[in-house]
Amino acid sequence: MAMKAIAIRFEEEEKDWIQSYASVLGISFSEFVRSAALERVEQAADIEAYNEALMEDDNTHYSMIDVMHMAMEAE
Repeated sequence: MAMKAIAIRFEEEEKDWIQSYASVLGISFSEFVRSAALERVEQAADIEAYNEALMEDDNTHYSMIDVMHMAMEAE
C-alpha cells in the first residue's frame, strides 16, 4: 500500500515532546504519530466490538477450567 504524506500541525513544545519520546523508542516522529493514531482507532473498534458482544450476551459464562476441559475434549 502506498504511503501518502499529510500535514499535521503541532505546537512547537508538543512536537518536541513527541519527537523526544519517539527518539527514546528508536523510531521516527512520523512512525510514532502513525502508530499512535492507528492504535487509537483499533482501540475504538475493539470497544465497539466488545459492546456489541455484550448486547448479544445470553448470560452463559464458563470458568477458565471449564474452557480448558472443553478445549481438551475437542481435540
